[in-house]
Amino acid sequence: MTSPRPTVVLTGSTGVIGTSLLPALTSRYDVTALVHRRRPPGATVCLRADLTQEGLGLDHRQYHDLVAAVDVIVHCAALTAFAPSDLTAFDDINAEGTRRIMQLASDAQVPVVLLSSAAVAVEVTGDDLAARSMRAYSRSKRRAEDLAAQSRQPVAIVRPALLFAGRHATGAPRHQFPHALFELLLRGRRGGLPINPDHWCDILPMEMLVAYVSALVDAQLHGDATAPGIHWVTAGPARLTAADVAQACTDLLREAGRPVPTPLLSPPAARHRRTHGMGRMAQLGFQPPTQPPLPCDLRRLLPAQLTRTAALEALTHNVRRCAPWDA
Repeated sequence: MTSPRPTVVLTGSTGVIGTSLLPALTSRYDVTALVHRRRPPGATVCLRADLTQEGLGLDHRQYHDLVAAVDVIVHCAALTAFAPSDLTAFDDINAEGTRRIMQLASDAQVPVVLLSSAAVAVEVTGDDLAARSMRAYSRSKRRAEDLAAQSRQPVAIVRPALLFAGRHATGAPRHQFPHALFELLLRGRRGGLPINPDHWCDILPMEMLVAYVSALVDAQLHGDATAPGIHWVTAGPARLTAADVAQACTDLLREAGRPVPTPLLSPPAARHRRTHGMGRMAQLGFQPPTQPPLPCDLRRLLPAQLTRTAALEALTHNVRRCAPWDA
């Protein structure tokens, strides 16, 4: 008699990471997706839930059945939009939502894989809207980590870098920072993007994050004692510079026979009239060359970490996807 497949409870299944992670999980497990509005295709079961409500907004019977069925929780749901009307929303959803997920884990006595962010380790200076928003986001994710670490359940905390869209994803991912940046450069930002060419940004292909999280779920299910703790899922030494991004955009523009704006990058001014928008976000998202690369734990569960050649190939592929014309 075939044993039933383990049940994974997944939050954030319609988000940037969850959309790519859901198919990988459903290929091996039964997946119950906790959804707020949209229902993802492919989940075994969908339950309408609310991270801002105690008991996740579920009635007593729903919550009891969920506790009885779940074998591991993968918590991806988070507020990531920058400059919301109320910055406290980051804490309400990212931190308090995690507290409620950890209560579910405690009631069910199951392990958790928590998707955090590498942003928790990045210092953001400035008092403008973009800087305050990024600080509020990173602090909410740090508090979520702290709340998860207090649990008696095994918790694996994943700190991913920024992400390239999945190779098999459909549509241009314009709402993610790297891809909005690529499209802006391809359109020709007036005056160029105010960022130094040697500043770097850590961007990882989505496929590597999905593979790592899938392996981590399996490790948690099997009680692997090395699974709990912090996992840096980043490009690490294969980080990309602003010059790499500009070159990829220039190459595509020339290939398409389109004019190349001059310059694509420009020296950052001491003061800027705008305190938000892509120019400011790029200044906050790119790090100076004196800043060491982020830690990288890919080899803990995958055969190898990202190479620079593979990072540049992913960059080229994603820049092409973001072309504001039929490339």
